[in-house]
Amino acid sequence: MTRAVVALAVLLAGTTAHADPLDEIGFGAAASAMANARAALATGAEAVHNNPAGIAGIKRAEVLAGWQYSHERLELDGHDAGVLDAHGTSLGLAVPFRIGGIQLATGVALYIPDQFLARVQLTPIGEPHFVRFENAAQRIVVEPIAAVSFGDLAIGAGASLLADARSDQLDFDVGVIAGQKQGNANVDISLPVRAAPLVGIWYKPAPIVELAATFRGELSLDLALDIATNVRVPTVINGDVSVTLRSVSYYSPMRAALAAAVHPRDDLAIAGELAFERWSALGSGVPDLRVLLALDLAPPLVDSMQPPARFKNIVTPRLGAEWTTGAWRLRAGTAYLPSPVPAQTGLTSFADGARTLATLGAGVRIPPNAILLQPIDIDFGIGWQHVMHALVQKNMAMVPGGAFSSGGDIVQANLTSTVRF
Repeated sequence: MTRAVVALAVLLAGTTAHADPLDEIGFGAAASAMANARAALATGAEAVHNNPAGIAGIKRAEVLAGWQYSHERLELDGHDAGVLDAHGTSLGLAVPFRIGGIQLATGVALYIPDQFLARVQLTPIGEPHFVRFENAAQRIVVEPIAAVSFGDLAIGAGASLLADARSDQLDFDVGVIAGQKQGNANVDISLPVRAAPLVGIWYKPAPIVELAATFRGELSLDLALDIATNVRVPTVINGDVSVTLRSVSYYSPMRAALAAAVHPRDDLAIAGELAFERWSALGSGVPDLRVLLALDLAPPLVDSMQPPARFKNIVTPRLGAEWTTGAWRLRAGTAYLPSPVPAQTGLTSFADGARTLATLGAGVRIPPNAILLQPIDIDFGIGWQHVMHALVQKNMAMVPGGAFSSGGDIVQANLTSTVRF
C-alpha cells in the first residue's frame, strides 16, 4: 500500500507554468508584427491588452476581431515533443465617451481558443516536458478595463479574470456488507473567480516621444482537491484515506514593463519595451500532494517529494518599428526571451530554453467610401521564435535516466481587422 501511494505521488507530481496567452501570441496583428513592443503606440481596441491607458486615445468606438495560429515545432531527444498547436480568436472593444470636459473610455479584450476554454495537464515529475509551452495559449482570456485621458496623459486600469477549480467536498465510502460491495460518493466542486489587476499609463512629453508603463498582477489556475475515502471491509481492512492535492496548472507571473516610442519622421515610429517578470513566486513548479492513511496496513502519512523553488525572475527586451507609406503600414520587430526555468539537476525534468523572436507584418487602412462610413484597418503579422537547443545531463548516480535534449521553433501568424463606428 505504501509503495502504491508513493507511486501515485510521483505520477502526479508534475505541472505546467505559462505566461499570459496574449503575451505569447500577441493581441492584434500590429502588436504581433512588432514583437509585441506596442505599449507606447497602441490606441483603441488593440490597447485593451497592450496598454489599458491607450483606449482613451480615440474619438470613435472600435471593434477588433482577429484569428491567430501558433505552430509548435518543439523536440525532445530529437523527436516531436507533442506540444499542441495553439489557435484561437481575439476580440477587442473600446468605447470612448466624455463627461464634462473629461475624456473617458471602457473596453474589454477576449481571447477564445478553438480547442479548450482552459486545459489542465499534470505530467510525471521526471518526464521531460516543455513546462512553459504545453498549454500557454490553451485558456480563455477576459480583460475588462476603463481609462481616462488628460490631454498628453492617460491612465487605465482593469483586471484579468480566471476561474479556479476547488473541491468543497469529495467523499467516498467503500466497503463490503453481508458479502455485497457497497459504495457511496458525495462530490461538491466550486469554480471561484480570480482577478489580477491591470494598470497602464501613457504620457507624451514631446511631439515625437511617447512613454508608457504597464503592470499586471500574478494570476494562476489553481487546482485544489480534498478527497476523503472511508474503507470498510470486515475482518480485512478498516480505516480512512485522505488525499490533499494543491496544483498550479496555469501560472502567469507578475509583469511590469516600461516602454517608449520615438517618431524621428512623421512616417516612422521606433518602439521599445523592457519587461520584468517575477517567476520566482511560482515555487517548485510541481503539485503538493499529501496522503493520510489511517488504515491497519500502512503508516499514517506519505508526502510527495518536493524539489526546492528555484524559478528565476527574467527581464525581456523588445524592439519594433512601423513605417507608414500612404494607406499602408509596414512593421518589423525582434526580441530576446530568456528562460525562467532553473538548471535541471534534481527530480524535475523541465524542458525550456531562451528564445529569439523575429517578426514582420503589414497593415492597410481602407478609407471611407460609398459603403464604409468610417475607415477599416486590416493587419497581418508573422513571427518566428527559435528555442535554443539545450542538453540536460544529470548525475546518473543520484537521478537515474536523467538526460535529455530539447529545442525547436515556433511559427506564428495573426490576422486582425479593426472597425470603427
